[in-house]
Amino acid sequence: GRGGWSWYTGAAGWMHRAAVESIFGLEFGPQQLRLQPGLPSHWPQATLTLKRDGLEMHFLLQRTAAPAEATVLLPGQALDWVQLQGVHHFVVPL
Repeated sequence: GRGGWSWYTGAAGWMHRAAVESIFGLEFGPQQLRLQPGLPSHWPQATLTLKRDGLEMHFLLQRTAAPAEATVLLPGQALDWVQLQGVHHFVVPL
């Protein structure tokens, strides 16, 4: 009956997931993931880190040139994440 309590329970986790999925356009499947970013135009960049089973993936979404040490992942491009091991850095140009 008290709407405020939902923020202290599992509803906050679902809100966080909805925000991440809508802002970053994250589609995380059992073998592939995709990013279709929808960042506000006044955000110059954003970062996202995903960790799973010893794998660490860092994504930098930015409106400027990509750093040389990162792999470019185009918006909507599928990434076969299950084939990866260790730590990886990706840049998604906006």
